[in-house]
Parts: sequence; structure tokens; C-alpha cells
Amino acid sequence: MPFLIGVIVLIVFLLIVYFYFKLKINGLLKKYYGTTNLKKVLETVETTEQETPKSLGSLDCLYLNNLQKDFNLNINELKRLAEGNILEILEAIEKKDQEIINNKNEKILAFVKRKINDYQDESVSFQKVKIHNTVLNKYEKSDGIATIYLATSLEYIRKIGNNQKKIQNRIKTEFIYIFDDSKVKDSLKSLGLNCPNCGAPIRSLHHKKCAYCKSIVMDFFKKTFVLNDIKEY
Repeated sequence: MPFLIGVIVLIVFLLIVYFYFKLKINGLLKKYYGTTNLKKVLETVETTEQETPKSLGSLDCLYLNNLQKDFNLNINELKRLAEGNILEILEAIEKKDQEIINNKNEKILAFVKRKINDYQDESVSFQKVKIHNTVLNKYEKSDGIATIYLATSLEYIRKIGNNQKKIQNRIKTEFIYIFDDSKVKDSLKSLGLNCPNCGAPIRSLHHKKCAYCKSIVMDFFKKTFVLNDIKEY
């Protein structure tokens, strides 16, 4: 008998706890979402997620003065360049064709290839692309190379087969500028630089020229910031 009473007391206690927390949760759902219907709450959360742009960590105020002092760079032009590259990459993924990308950097091509493989045999399109903002995320100088990281918030309608969904995305682009080639290590495989003329990989800057088409490459990389990597985050 004592055992049975104990079981009954435990069940009653658990029921009290269950209904207590259910009332609390329903109260919070009612307060913040206007309904206690979990399905409607999930739909509201999904809609909010689709309509709310991804936040960006802008550090323009921290890095911009030093960047302009070092290179007299128009950061807005670089931001527009980053956005243009992103749109070009989306088009390449949509058409499943890496060749339409002007930048033949190995990292960029690898990113596009991964995205194409994600969709495999399914058709994909990015419609109503809207770029919300692009900010300076980070700036650093090391081993003769200056690196700028930009973050871009954008939205689009992604259509896969007959299914479509509004996506809020956030993309980071990395631009590099070689300001002192004497400090750059002989092996540039980690940078993934490519000849701007023929697209051939550049493994060393000591010869100054592309080993394939003989174009001068060092002057190009010392005159402008070039896209070196792209990531979703």
C-alpha cells in the first residue's frame, strides 16, 4: 500500500509540473506570438526568419581610417565589387557552369563546385535577389599581404525544382593586395592566386610572369585588391 500511494503521489506531482509548465509556455506563446497553436507559432517563426535580414558585424569605424591611410582605397567601390562577384557566383551556380566566372581563383571555383554538387541533378534558380548591405568586417596586414574581409547580407527566392523558399543569407568575401612581394612566401598555394589573363594557377611570384601565357602578374596584384575567397556563414 505505501508503494502504491507513493506512485500516485509521484504521478500527481508530475501532472502538476506538466500543467504548470504548459500554462507558462502557453502564456509566453500568447504574449509573443498571439496564439498557443504550436503549428502557427512555428509558421510565424519561419516567416520571421525568411523576412528578417541577417545581421552583420560592421567594423568600418575600427579599420577604415587605417585602410584609407595605407591604400587610399574607396571602400564603397570594393563593396560594390564584392556584391557583383556574389551575383556572378549565384548565376554560375544557377547555370551550373563555372566557366562564366571571371575570377578563376581555385577557392572561388571550389565554392561554386560544392554548391553545384549540393543540388546535383535538380534545377535551381535564385530569383528576386536583393542585397541589403555590405560592411567592412576585418582588415589585416601580414607577410607582405593586406587582406580585407567584407560581409554581405542578401535575400533571394531559391527555387529547387517546383519548390521555392525565401532565403536570408550572409556571405563573407576576402580580398587581398600584395604590397611587398619580397615578404610573400614562395609557395602561394594557400592563396589560390590565378593569372588574371588566362586563369592559370600562380605558385610563385619570383618570376613575376605567368608560366603559361607570360602575362605580368606581379604588377596586377600590386595594383588592386582581388577576390581570393568566399564563404557563407
